[in-house]
Amino acid sequence: MSVPFASYSSPDLESHVFRVDPTCPRYQTTDGSTTGPSPHVLNAGQIDKDRPSEPRTDDNGQITTLGQLRCHLTGLQDEINDFLTERMEIAKGKKTKLEESREQRIETEIKGLLDGGDDNGNDDNS
Repeated sequence: MSVPFASYSSPDLESHVFRVDPTCPRYQTTDGSTTGPSPHVLNAGQIDKDRPSEPRTDDNGQITTLGQLRCHLTGLQDEINDFLTERMEIAKGKKTKLEESREQRIETEIKGLLDGGDDNGNDDNS
């Protein structure tokens, strides 16, 4: 059976390919770590009633082909979610730095104006 994959690209990142590793525990479950209600929702008292069922097994106890696909897609979704969350945190950090830089520049300009930084060097008070 071939395994699914996903590819991500953006203007600042050429390409990132997500590949399933069937031996990794992340790709052997249908209960993903990044799926389901967020911690915020759970802390508000929400109960997770939507938990996915375990993958089906055949008479020999082996996970069925469809069950394997479900596991692989769950792991792939977790990997993509983790990647995008990391990218958002990086972007948020960049935005914060830009905002801080802008605020610092404005504050410096205001201080300069309040300290007489707008005068042309003449000490003439007439």
